[in-house]
Amino acid sequence: MTATTSVRMHDISKSSLDDIRLKKQTNNQPLSDRKAQEALRKLVDELVDLFVEEQQLGKDDVRIRQLILDCIIKRNRGAHEVLKWLHSNQHKLQYKTLLGYFYLHDIGTEIDLRKAYNLYLAAAKKDYPIAQYLLGESINSPPLQQE
Repeated sequence: MTATTSVRMHDISKSSLDDIRLKKQTNNQPLSDRKAQEALRKLVDELVDLFVEEQQLGKDDVRIRQLILDCIIKRNRGAHEVLKWLHSNQHKLQYKTLLGYFYLHDIGTEIDLRKAYNLYLAAAKKDYPIAQYLLGESINSPPLQQE
């Protein structure tokens, strides 16, 4: 190995190696699985956009929950599928926050205040404003105070 090769190898960042591993894992999946996962990711991204927009407009949770469920149904998916995908893809703060919202509002799962709180807290610590707001709301809600 030459000095140039060792420097190049050293310059490869951890994130580059993670990207290579992710591509390798993706390439090992059957094409139909990759397409299904991509369609699910697009649905989740649409849900995140909808969720963020409605939160910023100050809409109530009953309306936001219904809009999320309507969007999922429109795409012929189940809320449990979206929940499972979010659970496996918490690398984005938006996904983590939406997962917390699912746990808090009985979307695809039973209500779990502790999980919602912990997900909001993790995203809030990384300065995600909507998670910070929802964390404050969850702290001030009576059910969480009683636990």
